[in-house]
Amino acid sequence: MAVRPLFRRAGRLLGAVLLALTGALAAAGPAHADFGSDYHDPLSAVRPLTRPDTRSCTVEVMHDQPFRDGYGNPPDTPYSATVAPPAECAGPWSAVVMDLHGQVAGRQFDRLFSVRVGGVQVLLSSTPEPSKDGIEWAVERDVTRYAPLFAGGAQPFSFDLANVTDATYTGVFRISASLTFYTTSARWPAARTADRVLTTGAFGLTQAAPTAGRELTFPQNLERLTAEVYARGGGACEEFAYASAPDEFARANPGSGVCGKGPFRELRLSIDGRTAGAVWPYPVIYTGGWDPLLWRPTPGVFAFDLPAYRVDLTPYVGLLLDGRPHSVGIAVNAAEAQANDLWSGQVNLFAEVDRGAARTTGQLTEYRVAPEAAVGTVLTDHGGGSGDWNVTANRHDLARGWVQTSHGRVTTEVRDDLVFGSAQQLRDGGNDLTLHNHADLTRTTATWGAGPHRTTTVHEGEPLDVSYKVTRDAAGNSDQRTAMELGYHREDTGAVGGRTTGRSTVDHTLRPTAHRHDGDSTVRTGGSVEDYRSTGPDGPYHRSITTVDGWPVE
Repeated sequence: MAVRPLFRRAGRLLGAVLLALTGALAAAGPAHADFGSDYHDPLSAVRPLTRPDTRSCTVEVMHDQPFRDGYGNPPDTPYSATVAPPAECAGPWSAVVMDLHGQVAGRQFDRLFSVRVGGVQVLLSSTPEPSKDGIEWAVERDVTRYAPLFAGGAQPFSFDLANVTDATYTGVFRISASLTFYTTSARWPAARTADRVLTTGAFGLTQAAPTAGRELTFPQNLERLTAEVYARGGGACEEFAYASAPDEFARANPGSGVCGKGPFRELRLSIDGRTAGAVWPYPVIYTGGWDPLLWRPTPGVFAFDLPAYRVDLTPYVGLLLDGRPHSVGIAVNAAEAQANDLWSGQVNLFAEVDRGAARTTGQLTEYRVAPEAAVGTVLTDHGGGSGDWNVTANRHDLARGWVQTSHGRVTTEVRDDLVFGSAQQLRDGGNDLTLHNHADLTRTTATWGAGPHRTTTVHEGEPLDVSYKVTRDAAGNSDQRTAMELGYHREDTGAVGGRTTGRSTVDHTLRPTAHRHDGDSTVRTGGSVEDYRSTGPDGPYHRSITTVDGWPVE
């Protein structure tokens, strides 16, 4: 992220609010001054990983590595090394876990970073903003699904964090990274993974180049194929795409600086030019987003571990078995005339092969996938940079195909039922904003043949509510209040022959607030309530954390 004054972090978000915010937030001073010179290290109620109790080997691939200037000559990023599992913990493994530990002190913005192994992206994350005295944080990441990379021997390791330091922004990120390989036991058998991991490489989508892709050759005995998409919006508008206004409102209010293209974004996967699936990115808010007071010390949902969105491409396997290169592409939805700035990320593909056959055959038998989501907009422009808009989007897709394998003909059907809604109100020339967004995403995969009928269903709910208001009185006093509710709710259900065989749930809610006042008094206060509940094979889990002014409250 480029260097920018502190107040622009919120000002650029709303555009129309920019002038209203400048005076209030420019007075906020250095980031670390808000709660004095220190506050608690980042903490979260999210359930820790469950790790096997088997013998393990840990390989440190990066130790206390400083990231000071990603744009220098030469830059200090990406950091490159080589990683391989030790011989005493040779695969197969029950699990592989990556651990990161970071520390930073002084003044600094949040920075995005990515980790790649063998050219395959395995993590997309962001950093916290530090206190003057310094903070430490840790990230653990289950990378078991990338085990085929490690099984192939030593692999290049890349850690890319572009930081900037100068006389004002002094924070240098120092980060260590390690990989732990867990052996197997009767209780902890070898994890089931794909046979090969392929990747399109990094992509960047802009208005000038709205699509990207790469030709890949797939195994001729391919049986199943799953994609995952790492994606994030960047630039002055796309980081906050979920709060953007419709183009009609932006054109009618050119002086407001409001971001257009609407609040809905869709990234479309394609195979040989045919839309094969869609990703609707979660509205991740980093630790500098809106008001940094909101995220001290609890980061936003997914801020330290951005989602890798999964898309089942198995119905299309029959199109990929000829031994020739096939194009795998990605594009931003065209309904909003692409995006304002940039969407970047990477597509990985997990290939499972039929080990009992040198070749499989197959066919795509039913294809009802929309080229892009259906989007509707209702707008009321009140003038003066104030307005109301409701934006909806939906997608109801079905793809079905079969693959003839050594164990019989297997048919796979994938259904996606995705619904999005955004209701926003902008008042008082942009000083008063309310936002209510929600996405309901249901993805169902059914498989039959070579065994009983099997079904897996994943339902995700993604609410985001924002209330933001700035007022000023005749005496020149300014008051700014921000309140949010972020959520991620997920239910995974498996069934065999119509009988439910497994169910797991996640209910994660975060409610942060922030208050700034300048004039007759100075107020800098913030707090949050985070609640995380889950159920599943590892048993129930529940943790709740309340914080006030940078510290947890017992």
